[in-house]
Amino acid sequence: MLLQLIVSGLLLGGIYALLSLGLSLIFGVSKFTNFAHGDFVMVGMYMAFVSYGMFTLTPYFSWPLVMLGGVGFALLLYLVARSTIEKSGLNQILVTLGLSMVLQNTVLLFFKSDYKSIPATFGSSIKLGTVFISTEMLIAFVIAVVITGGFFFFIKYTDTGRALRAVSDDRAASKLMGLPVNLLDPIAFCLGIVLACLAGALLMTVYPTTPTIGSGYNLIAWVTVVLGGLGYLQGALFSALLIGICETVSGFYLGADLRQAVYYVLFILVLVFRPQGLFAGLGMKKVKR
Repeated sequence: MLLQLIVSGLLLGGIYALLSLGLSLIFGVSKFTNFAHGDFVMVGMYMAFVSYGMFTLTPYFSWPLVMLGGVGFALLLYLVARSTIEKSGLNQILVTLGLSMVLQNTVLLFFKSDYKSIPATFGSSIKLGTVFISTEMLIAFVIAVVITGGFFFFIKYTDTGRALRAVSDDRAASKLMGLPVNLLDPIAFCLGIVLACLAGALLMTVYPTTPTIGSGYNLIAWVTVVLGGLGYLQGALFSALLIGICETVSGFYLGADLRQAVYYVLFILVLVFRPQGLFAGLGMKKVKR
């Protein structure tokens, strides 16, 4: 049973990695504290729901529409928040909390408060030894791995990716070196929010959604990013997998109501004893020199 829970946790953590990477990228590049990040996961879930209702597209095929919508919402966030970049984190928190309320109430106005879901495309499981894997979750995990791999390839091997890492490593020095920081900020916002929306679309294959579900994903994203080390993309990836395992194991042994308790306790312990994050300083450089 423990092996079953660990495998399920890894599959879930692979999807959590998308929203965590997006938040980590935005914070690393722009030093922007986004407390509405989980609501963009919710937006991605509703975009997948609308795509299915209008075009009968499952989340596995509606990703181009979700990406386009994510870019639009990212630009909206950037326009709302750009005046607070490089200013007080309190201003950023207040702005994004306000935006979170606007997003939740707008979705509530159009879709009401009842749960929305998409019928399962496969509705079966794959047996590997003693482990049963949901086909829906497995496909979502594979897509998440492909997206994550493409993201890291972009960050590591393209000029824009190197520029983003340079700004994340030292924003002031990047300005002095002539990097277009004001252009890189919206690029980081677009990448981060698109990843969150794609994570929402994939989660829609296995979970229902409501207008307020983003608050929970926002907490998951921030816990994951802090555990991995603020701005450390590899740390966010590994922490997401750890959070996924913690959630499934604790949910089984402690009950669904306490499934998040374990990693919240871990979060507090990390803040007390290793506030820089579990993976910070362990070869997880933001910019490879």
